[in-house]
Amino acid sequence: MRFPVLILCLWSACAGVLADDASSSVSSYPAGFFARLQPYSAFDMLAVLPGFTFSEVDADVRGFAGAGGNVLIDGVRPASKQETLETILRRIPANTVERIELIRPGTPGIDMQGRALLANVVRVRGAETRGSAEAGVGMFERGYDAPRVAGELSRQSGTRRLELSAALFREWDDEHGVGGRPRVAPDGALLRDVGYRQYEGSKVAELGAGYDLALGGDGRLRVNGAWRRERFHADIQEMQRWPDPGEEFGAEFEDARNGELGLHYERPLGERLALEVFGIRRDTDEDNGESSAEGDDYSLFRERLRAAESVLRTTLRGSGGRWTLEGGLEAALNTLDSRTALTENGLDVPLPTARVRVEERRAEAVLAATWRIGPAWTLEAGSRFERSELSQSGDHRLAKSFFYPKPRALLSWTPTADDRLRLLIEREVGQLDFGDFASSASLSDGTVTAGNPDLEPDRTWRAELAWERHFMQGAGALVLALRHEQIEDLVDRLPVGSGAEIFDAVGNIGAGRRDELEVGIDLPLDRFGIADGLFKLNALWRRSRATDPATGLQRRISEDEPFEASAHFSQQLPFRGSRWGVDVTFASEETEYQFDRIQTDRLGTRLDLFAELRPRDGWTLRLDVKNLTDRAARRTREIHDGLRGSTPLDYTDIRTLRIGPYVELVARKTFGG
Repeated sequence: MRFPVLILCLWSACAGVLADDASSSVSSYPAGFFARLQPYSAFDMLAVLPGFTFSEVDADVRGFAGAGGNVLIDGVRPASKQETLETILRRIPANTVERIELIRPGTPGIDMQGRALLANVVRVRGAETRGSAEAGVGMFERGYDAPRVAGELSRQSGTRRLELSAALFREWDDEHGVGGRPRVAPDGALLRDVGYRQYEGSKVAELGAGYDLALGGDGRLRVNGAWRRERFHADIQEMQRWPDPGEEFGAEFEDARNGELGLHYERPLGERLALEVFGIRRDTDEDNGESSAEGDDYSLFRERLRAAESVLRTTLRGSGGRWTLEGGLEAALNTLDSRTALTENGLDVPLPTARVRVEERRAEAVLAATWRIGPAWTLEAGSRFERSELSQSGDHRLAKSFFYPKPRALLSWTPTADDRLRLLIEREVGQLDFGDFASSASLSDGTVTAGNPDLEPDRTWRAELAWERHFMQGAGALVLALRHEQIEDLVDRLPVGSGAEIFDAVGNIGAGRRDELEVGIDLPLDRFGIADGLFKLNALWRRSRATDPATGLQRRISEDEPFEASAHFSQQLPFRGSRWGVDVTFASEETEYQFDRIQTDRLGTRLDLFAELRPRDGWTLRLDVKNLTDRAARRTREIHDGLRGSTPLDYTDIRTLRIGPYVELVARKTFGG
């Protein structure tokens, strides 16, 4: 109880300092700014917001801090981690948006949660009923289809708002399909020629509801619930053509049920203080596995997961004049129960850490202040203090406790109305994936991953220097960012066990470092003769280094992509609100270093086209032609007969899959205001 009392005392002491002459750190874009592009939803509006790159909710991060995306709705983060931000934003029709604000550090009453930039979607208030219904289908080669039906309804009446949504759809993973999987010797000789087929798809059902109302004077309460069920299945077929004909069949399957109940309450406590409370309960129930059959041999791996997350977060915030003070507490209880089993021809195969229960009790306190030094300078500084107790039972019993301070300082400088520079220094502590405590198996890859009870979270010191430049009366933007990270106890892959019983596992491998250069460009094309055209580019170059525990040599951090980039072009046409565009996702590559193999996944460049037409008021037709380049998804595995660095390369397995171009057609009908 001492921490809240300390916060209140600090506010009382600083009450005389807080005044009402705060300089603005908000850029406002009214609905008219987006009108010429005739967006369908709030998500479409954010896609053309200058200098802004959308960041999704990370549901895998436990708790609220760091899990929320970079979008607010009416000044508040959605109290949901199950529904994606994109889903929520696509439910908000563009004609119900009054304006979108770009918010930077130093804005009174806003918890940036470590973000350098937030977008706030401000909706029109009024007593209206609005909604939409949509139906669509995706059509793939070889007769695969992906139907979709969805709808949403909202009712605003005074200070109350009710929102309902539902969706039922099928989707296919376009990084899998048909191809080959040859195996070659170190000298390049063909050892095995195999045709390969792997189609992966899911059937998904979603329900969502939210209710907003005034409560406790000037307070507002929002309660939301969500439910989702996803049934995943993959059919795998290997057809060996050489040296001996043969077939092997496999399947991967998962049935996941997720439920969530969340609440958000905010209330002013006088002129300069505000209270904000978040609460959430999430339950996940998964049954998944994999089977493999070749001749008379049959293998089956099964996993059953039960996970729960309960979080309560309370924040007090005081703002005014040159100062904003914030303090809060977050308490969380997270649990995971996992059971895994592997059988071969009906006989049980022992797995390390096959039965696991993990329980985490975590508390985090935060104390932060923002000082608007002058019209051009803002300093945000503070720290989070995390304490957690982690216990594991089952095949292994273990109890650990951690305490980590996470300081952060952000200095912003606005030398001109169009230029902003920021310098960020912070310490970040990673979260352990509870799934890494349990064993798993991949029959298609022929690997067993051991659970590791000795995992500890990695700690990262990060420094970032960024420059944001706006031009063309604010319609264009250039963002450059440089980052450097020093990582302690890096979480990567390492061998566990000894002798013939060596397994791959996720573990701490020592120190690591990472450097990044990020570039973002928003360029209106009217001055270049393309009326109502827009070009966007986002690119990220990344270089990382760590010491490989299998070889002792320096290498890239597992799953770090050296280059990520995407480009977007769109143009509004005068005919019936029509619009067309091109999206390019450039080739990417990531590598994972296991104890006996190096696995590299490469995706080729992908080209998508889209066209939209509004034949009548309230109707929108959209046609997407995707993957026109029929990009290859290539997985290369360099397999050693034992520990890398101690044994020579045995063979290389190369799997290349393509799904082909495909088409999606969607019709939407909106009604209401």
